[in-house]
Amino acid sequence: MKQIYPDLWQTTLEKRFGTLDSHGYFLRHAEGNALIYHSETRADYEAIGKLGGARHQYLSHSHEIMPSLQDSRAALGAKLCGHRNMSPRFSGAQGLDVAFDTDDKVTHAGGLEVIFTPGHTDNNVCYRYDSPHGKTYLFTGDAIYQDHGVWNWLIFERDGGRREDMKATLLRLQDLDVDVLICSVSVGPVRIQEVDRPGWQAIVDGLLARF
Repeated sequence: MKQIYPDLWQTTLEKRFGTLDSHGYFLRHAEGNALIYHSETRADYEAIGKLGGARHQYLSHSHEIMPSLQDSRAALGAKLCGHRNMSPRFSGAQGLDVAFDTDDKVTHAGGLEVIFTPGHTDNNVCYRYDSPHGKTYLFTGDAIYQDHGVWNWLIFERDGGRREDMKATLLRLQDLDVDVLICSVSVGPVRIQEVDRPGWQAIVDGLLARF
């Protein structure tokens, strides 16, 4: 894993659906640590263990449901967290340990803010964290993602995604105070982007201009 901030590490680069670059992120905090998104790399699980382990693994939406979640659960012993609308997408005995049932915002362990952001699917959430080291991270999942360095959105109607929800999500996100944008997948290399208020507003304005 690669340390990118005093309390945040990026997991090994992986490919999703053959073409997308993907990383998970390990967040260390006083109330139990967290893996945000997913990693399929056993070396990452070992590194997380050496850093104190993870109490929770936070999924951003149902496209992160994959067989290797069983491996991460066995290796880390972390409680699997996500929006309640993800639950029907699981098969067998696997499922969420913590299902967020809010349609607005809720704060979970360690001060991680959970924000319901449907549009890409009907179960997307973003996670926002005010780091004590001075940065506010916004984990956007696939609610918005990078396409060769440019922020974009994509709707999967078959998974409950809707244009009207996406627009409402963007309007909700634009009011947030954030310093660092961290998506779960990208077309082309993942670029963690630091932003100021005008820069964040310009990104959201560009995304809204597609409507």
